[in-house]
Amino acid sequence: MPLADLHLHLLPAVDDGPPDWETTEAMLTQLAANDVKLVAPTPHVWEGDWQQVGERHRGLDALVQRAAEKGIQVVGAAELWASPDLPERWEQLLPLTYGGKGKYALVEFDLSEMPLFAEWLLFQFKVRGVTPIIAHPERYFWVQEDERNLYRLLAAGALVQVGADALLRPETPMGKTAWRLLQNGLVDFLASDWHAPEPSYPLAQAVQKLKGALNSEAITRLVWVVPRQIAAGNTVQPAWHSSPVRHEVQAFSSGSGNLPRRRHWWQFLWRWRKR
Repeated sequence: MPLADLHLHLLPAVDDGPPDWETTEAMLTQLAANDVKLVAPTPHVWEGDWQQVGERHRGLDALVQRAAEKGIQVVGAAELWASPDLPERWEQLLPLTYGGKGKYALVEFDLSEMPLFAEWLLFQFKVRGVTPIIAHPERYFWVQEDERNLYRLLAAGALVQVGADALLRPETPMGKTAWRLLQNGLVDFLASDWHAPEPSYPLAQAVQKLKGALNSEAITRLVWVVPRQIAAGNTVQPAWHSSPVRHEVQAFSSGSGNLPRRRHWWQFLWRWRKR
């Protein structure tokens, strides 16, 4: 089946992705070989990058041309670090939404602790007409510890992107969390978060692994249907609306959910080391 990948790092010498065009070309060759038809390079935008945020899309036009030669469509985007001042940077932020359409934005949170401002921040996105997408929540210790922390963000209007690499390592804490989120119907789409030609492209491998767990329609939704809708700026029905745990998520939306106890970062670190 064709694939769409809305979280990977392809722009050379911009962040921790490929260092040069030669490496980017090697990645594009692998993408084409795996029938990837749509990608969104998502360079990191950290707190210190806003002074010259336009540099995060340096080389995007050239990438569009090179990818088109291999039959791959490219839309611009970014991986935004969650910070409480994002609403103050709204004019700078909008070009970093998917395709610059101001409809969807990929947001990355701190691994160790759920920020106190997380729900407020996502609300600020929603009231401005932008749907936030939580990048790889399976990596966050606070989701591994208590999945209900993610329910809070879903209730605030967020979508969920799970990393293909986690599905390939089901024995790890992040792998167990990814599979649990998938089985509970909370995942809106999958992406690779691929940074270099090695290891080989994980999204295609994850699709093969999913064939024993999900039907083809469900897999196609995760790796093609929903990503295409997001890239086009079309409305997407959140996966949790038809999830087995949707009533629990709705409880958080109404304010009646049993809120998990917030933990300090060192508590997550201690639990992780014990594993």
